[in-house]
Amino acid sequence: MVVTAAQVQGSVGGGRLEQRAIGIARELLVTDAPSPRLERFALGASLGQCCGGVVVLAFERVGPAQREWVGRAATLAAAGRAWGRRIFIDGPHAGAVAVFDRESVGHTCTDPALSAHARDLLAAGEDTALLLFMLGCRSDASRDRADEGATAPGSAAPPAPSAGSRLASLLQEDLAAPRRSDASRDRADEGATAPGSTATPAPGAGSRLASLLQEDLAAPRRSDASRDRADGSATAPGSAAALGTAILLDASPPPALQVVMFGAGHVGRALAELFGRLPLRVRWVDARAQEFPPALAPNVEPHCTDTPTAEVRAAPAGAVFLVLTHSHALDFELVEAILARDDFRFCGLIGSQTKRARFAHRLHARGIEEARIARLRCPVGLPGLPGKEAEVIALAIAAEVMRLRPQAHPPSTPRRPAAGAPATQPTESGHET
Repeated sequence: MVVTAAQVQGSVGGGRLEQRAIGIARELLVTDAPSPRLERFALGASLGQCCGGVVVLAFERVGPAQREWVGRAATLAAAGRAWGRRIFIDGPHAGAVAVFDRESVGHTCTDPALSAHARDLLAAGEDTALLLFMLGCRSDASRDRADEGATAPGSAAPPAPSAGSRLASLLQEDLAAPRRSDASRDRADEGATAPGSTATPAPGAGSRLASLLQEDLAAPRRSDASRDRADGSATAPGSAAALGTAILLDASPPPALQVVMFGAGHVGRALAELFGRLPLRVRWVDARAQEFPPALAPNVEPHCTDTPTAEVRAAPAGAVFLVLTHSHALDFELVEAILARDDFRFCGLIGSQTKRARFAHRLHARGIEEARIARLRCPVGLPGLPGKEAEVIALAIAAEVMRLRPQAHPPSTPRRPAAGAPATQPTESGHET
């Protein structure tokens, strides 16, 4: 979640947790409080949320000093590549951020275990994060001898911590422990302080992870000089052995859907505004430069061209095509070019059933086989939304596009229709059967 003085983008789940998180973030914007930092929230006891449990959030201030890594991340995102970050939460390199992708992860995260975790996050295909409490500063050989019981680097469990890594040890125990009920957990966490305070709330007797977090974060900090003298064997910052510290890894994959949208009319403009708020990458094509609004969201790229069919050929595999132009003749050229490809994800055409029938007849005459024509979705958009306003049509189209996104965590059992209500499924023609 990104919080500025006036805006909020993203979410950590809503409710009082999110309200409190926004307040803390805005305090960080105007104070000299350490950044990054961890805050623990007892959801049931402190915030009154019915789900209960404990959440630890990391807060990080981003400003001009972070321009280098932000630029590197923006370059990778613009190229459609998955990227991640390694952030030191504390220690002499606290706040240092390094951006990596699949090619550079080994250079950025030199410790094999850390690199393996980073690669797993990049491969997950969704926004993910992992907080690791790394080993103390010993040589690689001595660390390996002490950590012979560690799991394989590619496994989901973090490596076995050293004897002196109290925070890592407790984290490992806490993750492996059986979960208590929300009620018992909330009773144990009744002593938590207000989550808005800078000090981590006092944990309940049974909250081992919170207790260790509190002890570790409250420990007196040594000066950089004394710490460096004590840690003379520390390796480079990218290594897990570089000073016992908390490291956050997070990953930002490219959007699952690449949308190529033709037409900057009323519906196109309404869709561009809506798509700018959704996790999509959109290339918006029209020959009329004056029809594009002066400001667009970063994920919407306008492109003015007199040869829009060339944009069809240049689009990446798996693209979602939306044809919304002011010209039926241009619509037909674009649809014909799209159906000539074998690798598109979706082809949606604005219009009526009559328009689709005319296009299908002409496509048959051009020798396009029925299987390809059947993939043309016209009228495009989820059925059932009343109204012909551009914003309503855009909402229906956006809803259908978002249904194309793969589910990161599909439900274990399919939903059943309500009793007495027949199940419906939109067909390619837009009717429900």
